[in-house]
Amino acid sequence: MNKLSNRLNAIAQFVDKKDSVVDVGCDHGYLSIYLKEVIKVKKIIASDINQNALNSAINNIKKSNLNIETVLSDGIKDVNLKGINTLVISGMGTSTILHILSDKDKLKDIDKLLLQSNNDHELLRRSLNEMGYYLEDETYPFEKGKWYVTCKFIKLDKKNNEDTIKYGLLINDEYNKYLLNYEDNIVKRIPWKSFEAKLKAILRYNKLKRTISKKK
Repeated sequence: MNKLSNRLNAIAQFVDKKDSVVDVGCDHGYLSIYLKEVIKVKKIIASDINQNALNSAINNIKKSNLNIETVLSDGIKDVNLKGINTLVISGMGTSTILHILSDKDKLKDIDKLLLQSNNDHELLRRSLNEMGYYLEDETYPFEKGKWYVTCKFIKLDKKNNEDTIKYGLLINDEYNKYLLNYEDNIVKRIPWKSFEAKLKAILRYNKLKRTISKKK
């Protein structure tokens, strides 16, 4: 088994041996193989909407001599989720992830969602709270010059507070510095002639700075 990339390894750390998992958008199947071979999950299904990507996963699975089911599917539409408790969705934007999760009947037995979106993290956290999933943990692998926010949501009748919805759990100092620099650069790029936009950006930056300070 080849070593997982930082971003895939971050997802794997949230998976338990007792889990039965669907790896949505499995691509080459590396994560699915790792979860079966190393974590030894009860069950793993590798799915992808792209036949070429799925063929790559199938070839890699054959080489690994593992029993992993593969399904060509648009999200979870054609995946049998009976006995599945965990969904992994990564390598997509928030709008695509939310579209995949829009079929509430399909999610009735899903207790854990491991989501790695490449944008709109506030919208993701807020939407998942509204769907009955609580952000229990979050990690921030850094790979090829980019941070990958990796969220562990569990089905729980509990809401995250507004600061967590907006900024995440803020439990990584290096990622927190990145967030502050990102917001500071937004402030600097907005000209003073756009006063309302400038003020809004300044207030958001100051709010983030105070929130991070309270976490320490």
